[in-house]
Amino acid sequence: MILKSPPKLLLTAALIFAGSTLFAQTTLSDSLKLAFAKLDSLKTATAPTKKENSLTISLDMRVRSEFRHGYRVLPTQDTLPAFLTNQRTRINFDYKAKRLDVFMSVQDTRQWGQQDPREGQTTATPTEATTYPLYLFEGYVEPHFNDKWSVRIGRQRLIYDNQRLFAENDWRLPGNSHDAAKLIYNNKINLASELVLAYNQFGENSFTSNYKPTGFVNYKALIVHYLNWKINDKLNFLSLNTADGYQSSLPNDYKTTHMRYTSGGRVEYSTYNWYFTFSGYTQYGKDSTGKKLKAYYIQPEIKYTNKALTARLGVEYLSGADSSKHYKEDRSFVPLYGVAHRFMGNMDLFATFPVDVNGAGLVNPYLFLWYQKKKIFLRFENHLFYSQSRFVSKGIEQKKYLGFESDLRLNYKPTPVIDIEAGFCWAKITDAMVAVKKSGDTKAFPYWSYVSVKFTPTLGKFTF
Repeated sequence: MILKSPPKLLLTAALIFAGSTLFAQTTLSDSLKLAFAKLDSLKTATAPTKKENSLTISLDMRVRSEFRHGYRVLPTQDTLPAFLTNQRTRINFDYKAKRLDVFMSVQDTRQWGQQDPREGQTTATPTEATTYPLYLFEGYVEPHFNDKWSVRIGRQRLIYDNQRLFAENDWRLPGNSHDAAKLIYNNKINLASELVLAYNQFGENSFTSNYKPTGFVNYKALIVHYLNWKINDKLNFLSLNTADGYQSSLPNDYKTTHMRYTSGGRVEYSTYNWYFTFSGYTQYGKDSTGKKLKAYYIQPEIKYTNKALTARLGVEYLSGADSSKHYKEDRSFVPLYGVAHRFMGNMDLFATFPVDVNGAGLVNPYLFLWYQKKKIFLRFENHLFYSQSRFVSKGIEQKKYLGFESDLRLNYKPTPVIDIEAGFCWAKITDAMVAVKKSGDTKAFPYWSYVSVKFTPTLGKFTF
């Protein structure tokens, strides 16, 4: 066959091919668009919802070695230094849901070598023991009624203000926790308030409410109200009112619970690099012997912070009694369940009131100098000690000046979960301090040093 008009045929074929190709491209494009649209809708439909539940498991482990020659107890010329290493291990479980928090902390504390590794028995007497069985340090549930209200029920730490009256006491090997119920309000803006209720007992008694712990001291009933109000960016006000009851110390008198009341608060003002505060509390009611209380505590402080340097100058004033006079009231202020370690010297010479001051009260002017930059935190803290009231020992009136203490501490954090701390502390004591504390020798040199390593890694975090 002879093609007479090849150009026309070629043109016709080209037009047919082009038309079909264009149609195919258009159809394919539309098909792809439709397919992608369906895929997007499928992704949207099958996308996982926001996970509201989480469980975090973490470790809090601290090992501390100490070289003691005057920690808590004043040395004499005949005393020899002591060296020891203790360890605290906590495993924490923190569960959070939309309207429910659950927290548990299992704790083991021990002195290296104090426990027989074969039988698990401690070789120390109860008053010396620092090895405790594995127990629940914290364990509570906290349902949230809404974004502002919740209630925390169970064993928990009570931490308020600067921890002077209520503290976790983390320096102590076992720490400090309470069995209580706490109603919490927090508007997340400028107002927070908490109400704590606790009542302690030995067991499931069928009759009576006799509660006199053996080997330790604990309250029978506790009520705490805490309020923190941020008035503006510069001014803050908080109040803390407490009622704690102890069963009468008289034998067989379990029906009487003497209530001690502590009321007061703190005002804080900050501007630029300056911070000013004044705290004051009064104590009234009765002590465990039934004697009326009439005591007070004040603490003014000024702080200056400039980049890496912080300077704090203040004084703590705890009332006491003139030992040469007879009072109808107990005039010794007791700082409840707070921590003394960070306020009155790291050597804890005045950690138990009123025993450590023999009821004479204490005045503690202090100057703290802190330097913090990157992974280094250096603290140089100095204290002067005076008895608040006149103290007479063996018919001799003692001077009010008791001595001074100087503490040097260094923290280094090589990683966010490792904290290495070392400290060296020493004191200069007077005859008056020896008389007040009923121990020690002014010719001896009280000092104490330690090295501590703390690990706080997160072992696992799960969301579901």
